[in-house]
Amino acid sequence: MTAVPRRPSAPPGRLLGMLAVLLAVAAAVLWGASRLTWVSQVVEGVPGPRTGTADGATAEPILVPWALLCLAAVGGLVATAGWGRRVVGTLVAVAGLWAVLRAVTGLVAPATEALPIGVRPGDRPLPAEAVVGGPLLALVGGLLMLAAGLLTVRWAAVLPRMGAQYDAPGAGAARPRPADPDRALWEALDEGRDPTGEPAREPVHDPGDDHPAGPTGHPTPEPGPPPPDGTRSGPSDGVGRAGGGAG
Repeated sequence: MTAVPRRPSAPPGRLLGMLAVLLAVAAAVLWGASRLTWVSQVVEGVPGPRTGTADGATAEPILVPWALLCLAAVGGLVATAGWGRRVVGTLVAVAGLWAVLRAVTGLVAPATEALPIGVRPGDRPLPAEAVVGGPLLALVGGLLMLAAGLLTVRWAAVLPRMGAQYDAPGAGAARPRPADPDRALWEALDEGRDPTGEPAREPVHDPGDDHPAGPTGHPTPEPGPPPPDGTRSGPSDGVGRAGGGAG
């Protein structure tokens, strides 16, 4: 017998909405990180020191594509099911891990090559410094992506398919059984059926309780008691006498 997977604490529909919100927030955070300053450098020269800066989109050009990937993943979660959702979750988790690593790199090793080249003769550039706000915001976005991807892979089997609730009445009985056994088990439980039990048996009728059927298919009524005068009614013989005779 197939083991029933542990169900998430939140309802599947709410879990799907939570994943969509996580991805949307991650997209907004990553886009915001691309607009912030990541690295700055002070150059001492004539007539005075000047500062060169580079934003996240220049220091880490992949930030904007990551944000777009999060938005595309929302549509992927709604449009796919089963293994399709696992693929979407895996891509999001890998991209989120990559974003985390690049954000940490931006904190400890600023991308000096992203700074604008404007050093003139006699200038003395100081070491480049990381601006903490941008990389930290990208770190948060990467963690959100990683969490959304891992949760999608973990609960892909129980996430509901959008649009299934709009099927015509009675269409659920005609739908084929899902190929994913985990999803089939949870669909059966949601419909109130026992996925591991035997199908219900037809009720057994007692032959003694039924009357024999007549020519029309309806039960033949039992004969009633005889009339009080002792005569028995019967079919007419055509002369006006009863078939049973007078009492």
